Amino acid sequence: MASKLWLIGMMSSGKTKVGRRLSARSGLPLVDTDDQIVERAGMTIPEIFATHGEPAFRTKESEEVARIAGRSERLVVATGGGAILDKASRSLMRDTGLVVWLKPSIASLIAKGKTKNRPLLLGHDDLAARYTEIWEARKHLYEEAAHMSIHMDGKTRKEAAEEVWRLWEARR
Repeated sequence: MASKLWLIGMMSSGKTKVGRRLSARSGLPLVDTDDQIVERAGMTIPEIFATHGEPAFRTKESEEVARIAGRSERLVVATGGGAILDKASRSLMRDTGLVVWLKPSIASLIAKGKTKNRPLLLGHDDLAARYTEIWEARKHLYEEAAHMSIHMDGKTRKEAAEEVWRLWEARR
């Protein structure tokens, strides 16, 4: 079995919640890259963006992916939505485990309305346009990074986790 199970996808796609379920199901630790960045930086993600800018955050994100990829133990990893922006990170994820893209529709992401603590959404009145803009800029990178994808619409987080689990188990 792949040593790491990397969950990738747009912000609010369910990576952390599905990751928690997979961690409970597998008995493997869950590592959330955003949580690790916050812990190491001693500030929230919005604070990092406001104080140091997006490029500094992306550097921290890439460093965290490399740090996790270098760990020897098996892990479930919930990445931040932009973890795929760095080519080296995409390669590291693919080389150290199974990369699963959680893929909800843009409409379902917008319907959630989760804009709090989302620096890339702040100051944008038209969330549909902003989500679409981010999606268009990133979808080819998600495709490049992922070994497989799971369509999330109409699925509970539990159902999605079970589907990911079956895919991961099949890779033994």
